[in-house]
Amino acid sequence: MSKEEAYASVGTTCVSEPPENNQRGQFYLYCRQNGIWPKEVTSHDPKADPKWFTRYCPVLNVSAEYPPTVLIHGTADTDVPYEEAVNMDEALTRFKVAHKFITALGGGHGLRGVPENEQAHIYERALRFVKEHTRQRFSSQS
Repeated sequence: MSKEEAYASVGTTCVSEPPENNQRGQFYLYCRQNGIWPKEVTSHDPKADPKWFTRYCPVLNVSAEYPPTVLIHGTADTDVPYEEAVNMDEALTRFKVAHKFITALGGGHGLRGVPENEQAHIYERALRFVKEHTRQRFSSQS
């Protein structure tokens, strides 16, 4: 894909309101293929200014005050490496943050490739965790 095609696919419409026949995926693909996603989206170079990205890196911001968290990650994710979720699980464990880490074996980004019935089971487990910790949070504030 050429740079011109990629940038033409972005347009000027707000990202939260994608246009009909949205082709923004082409921009994302071009940026990933060329290793320029962070710089193109933020105007900051992660190699020249790594500290700027610290506030956006969850694993570097975990503390004992971090909220209860659900991690759902596929082992075949090519967008966000599975190891990132493993690192987050370790950080949450280190700070004793209530969390659930659900692994989708063979699952891609957004659980792509995971059978619907397995996705439903994953979402049920996540929802159960959220409900449990929402109840605990609100009952402890009473």
